[in-house]
Amino acid sequence: MTFLREVFSENGEGSASRVMMALHALAGISFVGLFFWKQHVLPEFSGVTLFVTAPYAINKLGSAVASFAPKAP
Repeated sequence: MTFLREVFSENGEGSASRVMMALHALAGISFVGLFFWKQHVLPEFSGVTLFVTAPYAINKLGSAVASFAPKAP
């Protein structure tokens, strides 16, 4: 259980973006599996990749932009 706590945390704090990314990964895997099962062709993966990584990327982008903010004297 400690491993899962470490995987879904950032610096010891819970990370909602990592949990959302895991849920999106499960949804993406399900979509690809269903698509392949019905069509017998693998789908194009760029859209699925963006869907899966978007929550974590948006979270990190916010902290990256905040690091460029001017510091208070």
